[in-house]
Amino acid sequence: MDAAAALLPRTGVPAGFVPPPLPLAPKLPEGADAFAHATHGWVKRRGHHAVKLRRASARVAKACAQFSVLDDAAFADQLIMLREAVRRDPIEAGGRLIEALASIGEASYRSLGMRPYPVQFMGALALHRGWLAEMATGEGKTLTASLGAVLAAWSGEPCHLVTSNDYLAARDAQEMSPLYQRCGVSVASVVSTDKPEERIVRYGADVVYLTAKEMLADFLRDQLAARAGHDPQRLSLRRWLGTVPPDTQAPQIQVRGLYSVIVDEADNVLVDEAVTPLILSAPRSDLGLADAARLVATIADQMVEGRDYELLSRQRTVLLREGARTALTARAAELGLVWRAEPRREELLRQALTVRHFILRGHQYLVDEGKVVLLDEFTGRMTPGRTLTAGLHQAIEAREGVDVTDPNESLGQMSFQSFFRRMPRLAGTTGTAREAAAEFWRIYKLGVVPIPTHRPRLTRTAAPRMFESAGRKWQAVVAQIVSLHERGQPVLVGVRSVESSETLASLLGARGLPFELLNAVRHAEEARIIARAGEPGRITIATNMAGRGTDIRLGDGVPAAGGLHVIIAEANESGRIDRQLAGRCGRQGDPGSVSIFVSAEDGLIKRFVSRPSRALIATAARLRLPLRALWVRALIRMSQRRAEADAFSRRRGVLKSDDWLDNALPFEPSSRA
Repeated sequence: MDAAAALLPRTGVPAGFVPPPLPLAPKLPEGADAFAHATHGWVKRRGHHAVKLRRASARVAKACAQFSVLDDAAFADQLIMLREAVRRDPIEAGGRLIEALASIGEASYRSLGMRPYPVQFMGALALHRGWLAEMATGEGKTLTASLGAVLAAWSGEPCHLVTSNDYLAARDAQEMSPLYQRCGVSVASVVSTDKPEERIVRYGADVVYLTAKEMLADFLRDQLAARAGHDPQRLSLRRWLGTVPPDTQAPQIQVRGLYSVIVDEADNVLVDEAVTPLILSAPRSDLGLADAARLVATIADQMVEGRDYELLSRQRTVLLREGARTALTARAAELGLVWRAEPRREELLRQALTVRHFILRGHQYLVDEGKVVLLDEFTGRMTPGRTLTAGLHQAIEAREGVDVTDPNESLGQMSFQSFFRRMPRLAGTTGTAREAAAEFWRIYKLGVVPIPTHRPRLTRTAAPRMFESAGRKWQAVVAQIVSLHERGQPVLVGVRSVESSETLASLLGARGLPFELLNAVRHAEEARIIARAGEPGRITIATNMAGRGTDIRLGDGVPAAGGLHVIIAEANESGRIDRQLAGRCGRQGDPGSVSIFVSAEDGLIKRFVSRPSRALIATAARLRLPLRALWVRALIRMSQRRAEADAFSRRRGVLKSDDWLDNALPFEPSSRA
């Protein structure tokens, strides 16, 4: 076989192929084991792994020189030899791992014109070792992940590279395809619009780019088919026994198998979205739920907080008082038979009040073309097709006066957290991992290794500013935007909700300032808006969807003006999200600056700081007391730690529930979704 033929990638899933079932997720350690496990993780995070990776990456960069002098034919022979070495020994390649990675780096230069930096080789080695590589924005995570994916594919097992959205999956697969082709690796992307027959072909590639949602949904569909007895082995037995007609055909399995997974923006997938269940469902009769939800919504509007019910803001919970129960009982006869029972009618009322106070339009959802569409609070994006369970979605629809949809019957479900814990090999990249390093280790046994920047970061962060009211804060934000705009410095303003972005947009519009607005409603040209955010004098207002994705490159003259200035106009419940947004400036040694604005009326402060403390802080802000910047930093960090602790507690609760189910129903994974 000649070199060209040996490097041809394979495609397609063999007919009748059934991937091996995923193992059950390992049980979380408890008691003394948990302490030992946590201590092990603490030691690993403080080890010399970054130093070792830096030394190894220097050797890789040096080894690249030996390939650069080879002609294409000789280089192809080397790729074949090293690929076989990795296939025989996927971890160390028979002592030739450094050479193997160096050859992939040279292939990158010859196919893409991109010679990897030493820090990118560090990241690729970290991925190969099963680490989570923390790489700053703009350091080339796309190429780094591709280097790691080639190594994974050379082992002979499928590799799935998880991205944030369909656009990035298709873009990265297309942009990196010359590298994969040069290395003899087939690549494809799976997006939400693909048909089943297209998915079967694309999952047959060595490296598949896709979102976590598509990956888990297709896995569950295959599991449902297997659970129904439609996999080829069971069907062959049934045909032999005569229990099904001899011409009965099995639906072909879509996913070739799950083995090696590299997760881009791993903190978003493995932490923020960890307990979001992906549910395959079918509509069922609503049993009068629509009418009951509308009636209870009108009853809820007549309730008064403090008289009829209490709010537990931190837990986002409603406690009914006797007045609410009495009012509900008086109208119970108007409810359908199914909903008249006291527990059910009270649950409907709690849902209606929860929607009224904690699930807000412009924050948690939008109404788009007469339908309620949920928002991802961490990315700011709409999530069409996602619904809330237990009647909450119908409660929102009743409150908004749109058609109340039928509830769904679950056919199979699994949380992303449970799914990714089952992967034989898991690694990832993100710009913000250290805040959740302990959780990555505890839940996924993923160690976090910081990767240094290629060039020193020149970002300056101003002391945070505190205001007694949201109105004063927005005035100060506008004043700073005007000042920066007048000297030609581009500004990116990050806010938490669609409502806040529209508020700021109206204030800037009143001043006659040109701006770009990017939120869940106005997202059609997201890539273009973000890519141009570094042009001179440009003002961009965005929700959290601006914190990830397309790089922001500075226009002519912008470095001399100070670079991109990022304004964090609302602190997020996770410090990682704030740091992700701040990381949009100062990429690759560019200058940049960050400022933070907080008010005593911000959602984070109102939820996690007591009223007396908020009053004291507002007074300190009004009187401009000394050391107030230190107070504000401490206040933000304290609130974020409380929010992160609450979120981790919820994720741990879901994980314990998953573990209990695995122990209570100890079937092979293919027998239950």
